[in-house]
Amino acid sequence: MKDLKYTRITAKLIYLLKRYTDEWVSKMLNCGCHHEFNNAHLPLLMSIDEQGITNNELAEKLNISKQASSKTIKALESINLVKSEKDNNDARAVKIYLTQQGRELSEHIKSQVLDLEEQYKKVVGAKNYETTIDTMLKLIEFHEQQKCSN
Repeated sequence: MKDLKYTRITAKLIYLLKRYTDEWVSKMLNCGCHHEFNNAHLPLLMSIDEQGITNNELAEKLNISKQASSKTIKALESINLVKSEKDNNDARAVKIYLTQQGRELSEHIKSQVLDLEEQYKKVVGAKNYETTIDTMLKLIEFHEQQKCSN
Protein backbone atom coordinates (compact mmCIF):
# COMPACT_ATOMS: atom_id res chain seq x y z
CA MET A 1 0.00 0.00 0.00
CA LYS A 2 1.30 3.45 -0.91
CA ASP A 3 2.13 5.93 1.81
CA LEU A 4 -0.62 8.57 1.39
CA LYS A 5 1.50 11.48 2.61
CA TYR A 6 3.68 11.16 -0.50
CA THR A 7 0.79 10.97 -2.93
CA ARG A 8 -0.67 14.29 -1.74
CA ILE A 9 2.41 16.45 -2.31
CA THR A 10 1.13 19.36 -4.40
CA ALA A 11 4.27 19.85 -6.49
CA LYS A 12 4.38 16.15 -7.36
CA LEU A 13 0.70 16.09 -8.30
CA ILE A 14 1.08 19.17 -10.51
CA TYR A 15 4.14 17.61 -12.14
CA LEU A 16 2.30 14.34 -12.82
CA LEU A 17 -0.81 16.06 -14.17
CA LYS A 18 1.34 18.21 -16.46
CA ARG A 19 3.28 15.19 -17.68
CA TYR A 20 0.10 13.22 -18.41
CA THR A 21 -1.50 16.24 -20.06
CA ASP A 22 1.57 16.77 -22.25
CA GLU A 23 1.43 13.11 -23.29
CA TRP A 24 -2.28 13.50 -24.08
CA VAL A 25 -1.57 16.63 -26.14
CA SER A 26 1.09 14.83 -28.14
CA LYS A 27 -1.16 11.85 -28.75
CA MET A 28 -4.58 13.47 -29.31
CA LEU A 29 -3.95 16.96 -30.62
CA ASN A 30 -1.04 16.52 -32.93
CA CYS A 31 -2.96 13.88 -34.90
CA GLY A 32 -0.02 13.42 -37.25
CA CYS A 33 -1.00 16.38 -39.43
CA HIS A 34 1.60 18.84 -38.12
CA HIS A 35 4.76 16.98 -37.16
CA GLU A 36 6.51 20.23 -36.22
CA PHE A 37 3.70 21.30 -33.87
CA ASN A 38 4.54 20.64 -30.24
CA ASN A 39 3.19 21.25 -26.75
CA ALA A 40 5.03 24.57 -26.40
CA HIS A 41 3.08 25.94 -29.38
CA LEU A 42 -0.32 25.15 -27.92
CA PRO A 43 -0.86 28.14 -25.58
CA LEU A 44 0.16 30.63 -28.26
CA LEU A 45 -1.94 29.05 -30.98
CA MET A 46 -4.99 28.97 -28.70
CA SER A 47 -4.53 32.64 -27.71
CA ILE A 48 -4.99 33.98 -31.23
CA ASP A 49 -8.57 34.82 -32.18
CA GLU A 50 -10.20 36.24 -35.31
CA GLN A 51 -9.25 39.82 -34.36
CA GLY A 52 -5.57 38.87 -34.23
CA ILE A 53 -3.10 39.79 -31.53
CA THR A 54 0.21 41.63 -31.32
CA ASN A 55 3.35 39.94 -30.06
CA ASN A 56 3.35 42.25 -27.01
CA GLU A 57 -0.27 41.36 -26.17
CA LEU A 58 0.46 37.68 -26.63
CA ALA A 59 3.53 37.76 -24.39
CA GLU A 60 1.61 39.64 -21.68
CA LYS A 61 -1.41 37.35 -21.92
CA LEU A 62 0.74 34.23 -21.50
CA ASN A 63 3.19 35.74 -19.00
CA ILE A 64 6.20 35.01 -21.20
CA SER A 65 8.95 37.20 -22.66
CA LYS A 66 8.44 38.96 -25.98
CA GLN A 67 11.47 37.06 -27.27
CA ALA A 68 9.93 33.69 -26.37
CA SER A 69 6.67 34.71 -27.99
CA SER A 70 8.46 35.87 -31.15
CA LYS A 71 10.43 32.64 -31.40
CA THR A 72 7.28 30.52 -31.16
CA ILE A 73 5.40 32.75 -33.60
CA LYS A 74 8.22 32.31 -36.13
CA ALA A 75 8.03 28.54 -35.66
CA LEU A 76 4.25 28.61 -36.18
CA GLU A 77 4.69 30.80 -39.28
CA SER A 78 7.21 28.34 -40.70
CA ILE A 79 4.61 25.56 -40.54
CA ASN A 80 1.87 27.82 -41.93
CA LEU A 81 -0.33 27.96 -38.81
CA VAL A 82 -0.09 31.74 -38.29
CA LYS A 83 0.68 34.81 -40.38
CA SER A 84 1.79 38.32 -39.48
CA GLU A 85 0.30 41.44 -41.02
CA LYS A 86 0.60 45.17 -40.44
CA ASP A 87 -2.12 46.46 -38.12
CA ASN A 88 -4.62 48.61 -40.04
CA ASN A 89 -5.14 50.84 -36.97
CA ASP A 90 -1.46 51.26 -36.01
CA ALA A 91 1.18 51.25 -38.73
CA ARG A 92 3.91 50.51 -36.17
CA ALA A 93 2.24 47.32 -34.94
CA VAL A 94 2.11 43.87 -36.48
CA LYS A 95 -0.83 41.59 -35.78
CA ILE A 96 -0.68 37.82 -35.74
CA TYR A 97 -3.56 35.85 -37.25
CA LEU A 98 -4.33 32.18 -37.70
CA THR A 99 -4.05 30.84 -41.24
CA GLN A 100 -6.73 28.50 -42.58
CA GLN A 101 -4.62 25.56 -41.38
CA GLY A 102 -4.20 27.28 -38.02
CA ARG A 103 -7.96 27.78 -37.67
CA GLU A 104 -8.59 24.13 -38.55
CA LEU A 105 -6.03 22.93 -36.01
CA SER A 106 -7.38 25.33 -33.39
CA GLU A 107 -10.91 23.97 -33.90
CA HIS A 108 -9.62 20.40 -33.71
CA ILE A 109 -7.82 21.24 -30.45
CA LYS A 110 -10.89 22.91 -28.95
CA SER A 111 -12.99 19.88 -29.81
CA GLN A 112 -10.48 17.48 -28.25
CA VAL A 113 -10.13 19.61 -25.12
CA LEU A 114 -13.92 19.76 -24.67
CA ASP A 115 -14.02 15.96 -24.97
CA LEU A 116 -11.27 15.63 -22.34
CA GLU A 117 -13.11 18.02 -20.02
CA GLU A 118 -16.24 15.87 -20.35
CA GLN A 119 -14.20 12.80 -19.46
CA TYR A 120 -12.80 14.61 -16.41
CA LYS A 121 -16.34 15.54 -15.34
CA LYS A 122 -17.39 11.90 -15.59
CA VAL A 123 -14.44 10.89 -13.39
CA VAL A 124 -14.85 13.52 -10.64
CA GLY A 125 -18.33 14.92 -11.22
CA ALA A 126 -19.21 18.24 -12.83
CA LYS A 127 -19.36 20.16 -9.55
CA ASN A 128 -15.97 18.86 -8.38
CA TYR A 129 -14.48 19.64 -11.76
CA GLU A 130 -15.74 23.24 -11.65
CA THR A 131 -14.48 23.58 -8.06
CA THR A 132 -11.07 22.31 -9.20
CA ILE A 133 -10.95 24.86 -12.02
CA ASP A 134 -11.97 27.65 -9.62
CA THR A 135 -9.26 26.53 -7.20
CA MET A 136 -6.59 26.47 -9.91
CA LEU A 137 -7.59 29.97 -10.99
CA LYS A 138 -7.26 31.21 -7.41
CA LEU A 139 -3.82 29.59 -7.09
CA ILE A 140 -2.69 31.19 -10.34
CA GLU A 141 -3.98 34.57 -9.15
CA PHE A 142 -2.10 34.09 -5.86
CA HIS A 143 1.16 33.49 -7.74
CA GLU A 144 0.55 36.44 -10.05
CA GLN A 145 -0.01 38.71 -7.05
CA GLN A 146 3.14 37.37 -5.39
CA LYS A 147 5.09 38.09 -8.55
CA CYS A 148 3.79 41.65 -8.71
CA SER A 149 4.57 42.36 -5.06
CA ASN A 150 8.24 41.37 -5.37
